[in-house]
Amino acid sequence: MVRYGSLLSPELGTGVALIGFCSVPAVSALVTRLRKRELKSETLYEDADGKATLKSARSFSTTLSKTIIFSLAVAGLLSSILLTLFSWHAPRVASENLPLIVGAWSALLFQAVAIASCRNSVQAYRLGMYAFLSSGILAGLLLAQLGGIADHLLSGHPALLSCWMVELALSVLLAFGSLSLSRRPDVFHDGKLVDRMYTVSAFSRFNFSWPAALLSLAKNKKGLDLVDLPRPDHLTRSSAVSADWKRHSSPRRLWLSLLVVHKKAFALQWALTLCTSILNFTPQWVILQLLRILEDRPTGTGTFGFGVWIWVVWLGLAITADAWIESYLLWLSSAELAIPIRAQLASLIFEKAMRRKNVKGAVASKKKGTDDQPTVTDEPETATQEDDAEELNNAKQSTVNLIGVDGQRVPDFCRYQNIFPGSLFRLVISLAFLVSLLGWKPLLAGFSAMLAITPINIYFSKKYAAAQGRLMKVRDEKLGTVTEAVQGMRQIKFSALEPEWEKKIGDVRHRELAAIWDVFMGNAALRACWVTSPMLLSAISLAVYAVLSGSLTPSVTFVSLGVFKGLETTLSIIPELTTQLLDAWVSAQRIEDYLNSPEVLAVSQDSNKVAFHNASVAWPSDDTKIDDADRFVLRNLNMSFPQGELSVISGKSGTGKSLILAAILGEVDVLGGDINVPGAPSDRYDDRATKGDWIIPNAIAYVAQIPWMENGTIKDNIVFGLPYDNQRYKKTIDVCALKQDLEMLTDGGNTEIGANGVNLSGGQKWRVMLARAIYSRAGILVLDDIFSAVDAHVGRQIFERCLTGELATGRTRILVTHHASLCKNKTSYLVELGEGSVLYAGAPLGLDEEDSAPKQIESQDDTADEVEELDEMGGLFTAVNSDISDDEAGQAGVHGGLKKVTRKTTREFVAEESREKGAVQRHIYLTYLRDSGGWLYWTFAVLLFIVVQGIFQGRSWWVKLWTSDGQEQPFHSSQTFSSPREYGYSYAVAAQHTSIHTMSAPPIQTTHHSLNFYLSVYVALAIISSILGPLKYLFVYLGSIRASRNLFARLTFVILRTPTRWLDTVPVGRILNRFTADFNIIDSQLANSLSSGADCFLSLFSIIVAGLFISGYVLAVAALLFLVCIYYTRYYLEAARPLKRLESTTKSPLFEQFGSALTGIATIRGFGKTQVYIERMCRKIDDYSTATWHLMLFNRWMAWRMALIGSFFATFVSILILLTPGIDAALAGFALAFAIQFSNAVTWAIRFYVNVELDMNAAERIIEYTEVPTESLDGKSPPASWPTQGCIEVENLVVGYSPDLPPILKGLTFDIRRNERVGVIGRTGAGKSSLTLALFRFLEARSGSIHIDGLDISKLKLHDLRSRLAIIPQDPTLFSGTIRSNLDPFSQHTDAALLDCLERVHLLTSSPETSGTTTSTASNPKNTNIFDSLSSQVSEGGLNLSQGQRQLLCLARAMVDRPRVMVLDEATSAVDMHTDRLIQRSIREEFANSTLMVIAHRLSTIADFDRIMVLSDGQIAEFGSPRELWEKDGGDGSQKGFFRTMCEESGETEKLESIVLGQRAE
Repeated sequence: MVRYGSLLSPELGTGVALIGFCSVPAVSALVTRLRKRELKSETLYEDADGKATLKSARSFSTTLSKTIIFSLAVAGLLSSILLTLFSWHAPRVASENLPLIVGAWSALLFQAVAIASCRNSVQAYRLGMYAFLSSGILAGLLLAQLGGIADHLLSGHPALLSCWMVELALSVLLAFGSLSLSRRPDVFHDGKLVDRMYTVSAFSRFNFSWPAALLSLAKNKKGLDLVDLPRPDHLTRSSAVSADWKRHSSPRRLWLSLLVVHKKAFALQWALTLCTSILNFTPQWVILQLLRILEDRPTGTGTFGFGVWIWVVWLGLAITADAWIESYLLWLSSAELAIPIRAQLASLIFEKAMRRKNVKGAVASKKKGTDDQPTVTDEPETATQEDDAEELNNAKQSTVNLIGVDGQRVPDFCRYQNIFPGSLFRLVISLAFLVSLLGWKPLLAGFSAMLAITPINIYFSKKYAAAQGRLMKVRDEKLGTVTEAVQGMRQIKFSALEPEWEKKIGDVRHRELAAIWDVFMGNAALRACWVTSPMLLSAISLAVYAVLSGSLTPSVTFVSLGVFKGLETTLSIIPELTTQLLDAWVSAQRIEDYLNSPEVLAVSQDSNKVAFHNASVAWPSDDTKIDDADRFVLRNLNMSFPQGELSVISGKSGTGKSLILAAILGEVDVLGGDINVPGAPSDRYDDRATKGDWIIPNAIAYVAQIPWMENGTIKDNIVFGLPYDNQRYKKTIDVCALKQDLEMLTDGGNTEIGANGVNLSGGQKWRVMLARAIYSRAGILVLDDIFSAVDAHVGRQIFERCLTGELATGRTRILVTHHASLCKNKTSYLVELGEGSVLYAGAPLGLDEEDSAPKQIESQDDTADEVEELDEMGGLFTAVNSDISDDEAGQAGVHGGLKKVTRKTTREFVAEESREKGAVQRHIYLTYLRDSGGWLYWTFAVLLFIVVQGIFQGRSWWVKLWTSDGQEQPFHSSQTFSSPREYGYSYAVAAQHTSIHTMSAPPIQTTHHSLNFYLSVYVALAIISSILGPLKYLFVYLGSIRASRNLFARLTFVILRTPTRWLDTVPVGRILNRFTADFNIIDSQLANSLSSGADCFLSLFSIIVAGLFISGYVLAVAALLFLVCIYYTRYYLEAARPLKRLESTTKSPLFEQFGSALTGIATIRGFGKTQVYIERMCRKIDDYSTATWHLMLFNRWMAWRMALIGSFFATFVSILILLTPGIDAALAGFALAFAIQFSNAVTWAIRFYVNVELDMNAAERIIEYTEVPTESLDGKSPPASWPTQGCIEVENLVVGYSPDLPPILKGLTFDIRRNERVGVIGRTGAGKSSLTLALFRFLEARSGSIHIDGLDISKLKLHDLRSRLAIIPQDPTLFSGTIRSNLDPFSQHTDAALLDCLERVHLLTSSPETSGTTTSTASNPKNTNIFDSLSSQVSEGGLNLSQGQRQLLCLARAMVDRPRVMVLDEATSAVDMHTDRLIQRSIREEFANSTLMVIAHRLSTIADFDRIMVLSDGQIAEFGSPRELWEKDGGDGSQKGFFRTMCEESGETEKLESIVLGQRAE
């Protein structure tokens, strides 16, 4: 600080030199402009973010800002010249420095001219930044000059003082004016507005003002939608950051690559961290100066000089600067590091998933016995087997976790990793500061005590880290278990396994809560260490200092305590951050391993046709050392599929037919030989496709064995991203027998279908998949078993009109089927698989030859005569939904005959996820409070927090008393003042609040206590605080655990018992989001937000109370500022609430898309749609990033304004302290120590309040699902032995899917007698599956009744009903685990019984001739039969088994329980004919004492049943014995019955006639 005539020439000269340096860019810009006279460009602005529109370009202007900058610079230069002239006549005002100020203004005017003449808005923006820096330097120089001469000018030259103030004001205004230049016009990407951070002026950008319009919109609209939010810029856009990674990455570790790619952001983050480390202690240093001034002030001194008030200004500026840099640092860490890195990793992981090997875990279990004689014991599974099971279980889910968990941990750590260097910086600065205050001896003594606690801290840190590790592992396990339960919900409900799965999920949840409690205990122990260590440090350091110095001054004490508190924060966060480092390290390693995992290689060679040359292939595996004996291998394959012709691949179930197709697609490991496949073009230019060049000869389309579809319309699933050709589309749906299906659907082709087509029948799914392939541009069609789920006559139609019709002619068709004979006449090439190789490959004429291989084909397929008979019938048959008459055909529809309904709007099957509006409802808070412990619990918690906060404030007050002891206190001993004039203006203000200060001041100190007295009380308070502090958190954690347990139990109970209709319309991702992400918040975050928020609000209250000891005005100002805070908070909450909900709803589609793509990866790659799905995923990632980006932005908007309010409060308290006559330094230190915390306290109080409300959004979403209506839980329990007979009586049954839809079953009346076998047939949509759903009460009867053994099932408990019946659905559902766990999940049967069931369904057999899985030849090694061991692993969904094997395993599962009533819904549709006949024989034998209801497409399956029911349009068309229905006619024989007509259409007339008539003849 300067005094009157002292010179600041060196400092002033340096400042002016810096201003000159900042003028260099302006000089360069002017020179360039003069050298290159550019004409005004007419092109629209464009950069990497996007392109401006004509409208945005016209509305963009910087003329006003440039005019203001130029005018202020001119005014500043003129005023500096005038000031120089006037100052020469005034002594002792440092007038010799004024020419330098004139020079500085001249440089600023030059910069203003350069800005005004610049036509490039981005360059003008940069020049404005330099002008701001120059103006700021000048303002600082003027303020420093003014501090030295202000008192002199005020007393002798007030006019000159006014001129100096004008100079200072102009420099500040010019600084802000230089920041008012907008950078560019609004730009758009893909027609959508890009975020305006790099569009608006620097003032708006660095003041976080550009989202003001969005905040206003949220307030007026009472919410925000995704369409309201601008899109990410190129630095955050997932496609751009992914491309940037590829440009900069190299073969190095993932974390190194992250550092290299984001090096600029990391460098700036660390630089700003260093700045904040310094600025954090600046307010303490300013307070030290103020307290020393108060300590040194002689008794009776009046007002302070201008130089003292400058310290108050510096205090406000220091707090403001620290808050701004910290706010910008947090914004940088989120916007330029965390969000881009998250988007980058998510897109890289998804792109890798599109290239990665599709490993299904198809590794056979190693047997303990020999290959020929497997040994199966009752011993428990080994640890290795458990590990294998876990690996199979988590294979797909762990991949999704890479984005959901690991992809979040790494960016989260990148956001906060700067705390490590920041802590080091703060430690060094604080130690230097403390040494200057206390000396090295007291500090060394304090640190010695602190070091003694360090081992305890390290111990608990390790315990905490270990607990976190266990928690993450059990969370992965929980996610896998819940995922499997949700995906297999239909099977769980069919089998009435809800209680068992509830227990299974509950057991995992119990372990998770135990791990969470361990984490909470570790957290509480660490908090105790963090609180105790700084307390010991401060207490011992101050005690030693007091002993050595003989006194304890307020300036040293309160500033030291402030530094110690900062050190406490610094040291406390290190252990927690270390655990985050370890978590992020593990996650980075997992992501790195995934990104480095094997990819699908080009296993085939380019050729003009598909051919295998001595090839050996196996399902892909990540394990390069796997033994061929432990995997299924097809060896020595030699075949060549003719180009443009139909080829058929046949063989028994499990012989590797799908593996051949996978080899053509490149989805296998080639162990030897060569595969030739035509190479598809890299760019298909689908958007330019025309009818003339529609077919791409070398492109491939694939129909998978398991139908794969996405949420969307039927048309979208068929068109599959290609241009819509109306003529081709109509022809496609016609030849695929979908025409009448779509006509009967209310919305036709625009009908929405759920995930994997859950609201379509099995046949419809297959035909939609086939239509997708036929509509495609592919010249090669790879089709897997498309006939298994359709009726025989429909299969014939598809073969005639689709596979060999106009749309397929000239295309290479490779078809896997069990119906080889159906295709014989138009098949050019036939392949028969068996014994791990090719049994036959050649022309289908071989079927008529006396050759062993063709004979094998004949034995397992339809006979040639039957097919010929079908051919002789001539005409093509009607569409799949057509019934016998046209009138009846017009009534048929999906789900049992929906009549055509005209709708103006499309019905959404999967509704958009709902989001609440406004504040979280009171009901949500009350529910959480009740579940966590109730009012008594929370009342005690609040009291505990108040007591702890009171003890904390008492410690500071005790220090105030300590430092006051022994000091002279003239203000308290006498309340007389010399005169108002002596104290000047300060008395006029101070006298108004003296009474409050007097009342709050302690009584006059008449006795002095020893150091031991003060120290012992201080230590006692510290010990109590260190004990109660962690306990209060632990108490809240108890309530959190209780609430989590109750909410999770309710959610599990409800989800397991919701109607299937609700489950079908809600994507799995939404449910999983509740069980994972939302519960993670409830479990781990909400408790901390509640407890920390309570702490912050009580701290804020303490700060206001501390200020009251100075003046009553503090309360008024605090109340006013708090009202301003509430205004901003409400403004913020109006936008943050819907945005938090939007973030949750944009996260679910991300996982749904990833999970769906992983399921259909073979189809996506087969169609060559990889890039399409990558782009789609990038859009979903951008949606998620957009929501998170704006949530962070709004948070910074609020936090920065809270910081300004806090800075004002601290400045105001400082002013009151200086205005209070005779205030002692101890009280001032006490008040200031709290006042400078106001900014942080109000910011964190508001932030935690908002966090609690936003975290309660997770509770809101969970409670929403706990209140979903469940299936009926009422009813009575049937007798223990029910049903004993298995008699079924149905009377006038009317059933519908939902109240707003027409009925499906329309007045059915029939009865099924004891042990009777009844076949149910009918066209697709006739109501067959609906009847089974009604029997199990998935569909409740609108009217009528179903009685089983005399009991009305509508009056029984659902669990009892379903547990006594059994069903094998068309889509087999298996759970991850072992063969044994799928057959007998609750270990109720012996291994011998289970193996016997496997033999009865022919998955195990001692006869090689009839086994499709264990046969071998001398030339080929034997493939291991996975069913030889009950411990063999089954992957999630049973994907390591073929479709036929899955169906047979489900059948074996039903055989284990031997129920009295059994329903089979197309249970063997994917099994070859020969095996099907053997299984039917087993069913007749095994279920001789059971009532069977069998739905079948193969009429031969049910032709020998006791009775057959023919359904049509939800009604019974015929019901009787097969002979009766066969012989039924119109009297004269001219009109045949439904059953007879269907038999004749099937192509198996003679065979069926012999079965029907022969059965009765017997």
